Amino acid sequence: MVAELKGAIAGEMRTICRADVVREVRSWIGTPYHHQASCKGAGADCLGLVRGVMRTLYGCEPETAPAYSPDWGEANAQETLLAAASRNLVRRDIVAVRAGDVLVFRMRRGAIAKHAAIMTGENLMVHAVERVGVAEAPIGLWWRRRIAGAFSFHGIDD
Repeated sequence: MVAELKGAIAGEMRTICRADVVREVRSWIGTPYHHQASCKGAGADCLGLVRGVMRTLYGCEPETAPAYSPDWGEANAQETLLAAASRNLVRRDIVAVRAGDVLVFRMRRGAIAKHAAIMTGENLMVHAVERVGVAEAPIGLWWRRRIAGAFSFHGIDD
């Protein structure tokens, strides 16, 4: 499916503006948190938020997300989220991140990366948080120290 997604973008000569990514992810603000969900206005978790934005940008998702439990990072010693991001997005240097990029976080040192957000500004991100829902938040030092990877959507116009 990733090849089809990349082919569709290349075939259409489609570029995506960072402002379009930011506009779309901000339209999810206020969506309640719901584990494994990816439906604007109804419910989303952090992965579901990224998946939903991707569906809007491309009309599809590159792969079906497997079922996962809330504690999958503690139960599974594999970097599942980083591996999926590497397969489906374009890796970026962490120091060069910009609005519209996807950030993946480790919630504590040495832990599996298991949280994702989309940057909306130099020091802002939108993410889905349990008991809060989808919200925009500052990317302070606490978050910056936990960045495990940074990625762009395919076809982004830099």
